[in-house]
Amino acid sequence: MSGHGLAASVPTKSNADEDNSTVPQPARLGDDTWARRFLCAVPGTLALRARRKSPGSTTHVRVSARHERGSRWRLTIRPPRIRWCRVAQARDPFLDGLRAMSVVRVVLLHLLQHVQHPFVATFSFFMPGMPLMFFVSGALAGSGLTNADSAKRRRFWRERGRRLLVPFWAFGGVILTICLVGAIARPNDPDHAFPFAKLALWALPLAGPQASVAFDELDWHLWFLSSLILLLASAPWTLALHRRLPFIGALVFLGAGAWIEIARIDVPGVVRNTLLFGAAFQFGYGYSDGRIARAPRALLVAIAGVLATFAILFQADRSPHAMIHAQPLALLALGLGFVALWMRLREVAVPFFENARVRGWISAINARAYTIFLWGPIANYAAGQIVRPRTGAEFLVEFALSLAFLAVCVRVFGRVEDWAARRKPKPVAVDAATAAVGHARASG
Repeated sequence: MSGHGLAASVPTKSNADEDNSTVPQPARLGDDTWARRFLCAVPGTLALRARRKSPGSTTHVRVSARHERGSRWRLTIRPPRIRWCRVAQARDPFLDGLRAMSVVRVVLLHLLQHVQHPFVATFSFFMPGMPLMFFVSGALAGSGLTNADSAKRRRFWRERGRRLLVPFWAFGGVILTICLVGAIARPNDPDHAFPFAKLALWALPLAGPQASVAFDELDWHLWFLSSLILLLASAPWTLALHRRLPFIGALVFLGAGAWIEIARIDVPGVVRNTLLFGAAFQFGYGYSDGRIARAPRALLVAIAGVLATFAILFQADRSPHAMIHAQPLALLALGLGFVALWMRLREVAVPFFENARVRGWISAINARAYTIFLWGPIANYAAGQIVRPRTGAEFLVEFALSLAFLAVCVRVFGRVEDWAARRKPKPVAVDAATAAVGHARASG
């Protein structure tokens, strides 16, 4: 440590870089007068915090002074100790709010999948969640890959892979165990045959993993994971294309997916979904670089209106009286229309999302977003085995049971999501002299 001062590094995090990486921000103590003021006036709060963590302990600081001819007195302080405490993290409240709303919206529809009522079909038209989720994922990927070299790209893939695959493997272990029990209990029933041919997809879900036919209600929502993995894997190159030719990649994906849907071309589901929702993912790049935010408000409203009109007309022509999910192109168009509308209302939405109480709910939902998404259909399936709803009251009972089972699943498996995301306290460099002076004050 130089005699000229002391450097402290405090890691910070933003959801532009969602991978828990730390960014050191140096703060220097200059000459001896500045240092004396800092050591004697500033550090009381930090020292008290350190004292609470280790009651009864005494921190010793070695401070020496030296004077050279023709120079000023300098303080020499030994290197700082590392104390563990949580650091306030700068996040984008708009993206956090959109993600929380999209998760709630998606899971509510999952929990209502057994309800045979026109309300459910109508509700499916309100702010489709999947396009919003892909848009937010693309915006975060675009920010996380800013100025990315090969090392940063590898870290991006490694950390995104860990976040997605570890909770999925825990989920897959439970599903495959259920399938195995069913195969043992009913060995002559072909619907309970164990899916040996599909085991590889439960390790790396590049296409939708499949359970036994008897339990196909447990895996239908995993298409999202397959498409997201492919989009994240290709993100460095699609982002480079966006920077060279803005929105061209998104428009190409959208055009190819729309052509498949309109022409009724039979392709694997993972191809269709990756093209369609890959457009929403790459439009998220336009949020990360500010292009969408700079768009005229009237243009955003016009885009929202055109997309919503197309979605409603296309759905009415292809699948009248059904949920909008019956037509993925209509689902995507309506979802992108809501994205444009939210961008128009961003200035109004951000203060709402930053409200202390609302922010608490948003943080709680986002901390368990992936777990909630994975286990929602499982909770609904378990409730459906107890209550076979036929009347409105029975549907309400099933919905309440689904929420209860989902709460249990989130409680049990949420820790896996924490471990995969490595949500641990961050080390903050706390000056030992700071701790000692505050400790002396607290004791005296």
